[in-house]
Amino acid sequence: MQIRAENREKVKIIVVAACAAFAVLMLISLIVGLVSLASATSRKERLERQLADLNARLELGASNLEYYKSDEYIEMIAREYLNMKGKDEISFVGK
Repeated sequence: MQIRAENREKVKIIVVAACAAFAVLMLISLIVGLVSLASATSRKERLERQLADLNARLELGASNLEYYKSDEYIEMIAREYLNMKGKDEISFVGK
C-alpha cells in the first residue's frame, strides 16, 4: 500500500508542476498578446493621423487646382510673367 501512496504523491507533484507550468505559459501568452495589442493600437492611431493629414493635403490641392483653373489666376500670370495687358488698358513704360 505504501507504493501506491508514494505513486499518488508523485502523480500529485507532477500534476501540480504541470498546472504551474501551464499557468506560467498562459501568463506569458497573455503578456505577449497585450504587448502586441498595444503596438497595433499605436500603429492604428499613427496611420489614422497620417490619413487625416493626407486628406487635408488633398483638399488643399483640390482648392488650389480650382484657383489655378480660374480666370483670375490666368490673368495674374499673364500680367506678371508674360507682360501682357488687359482689355482696354494702356501700358505705361517709365523713363
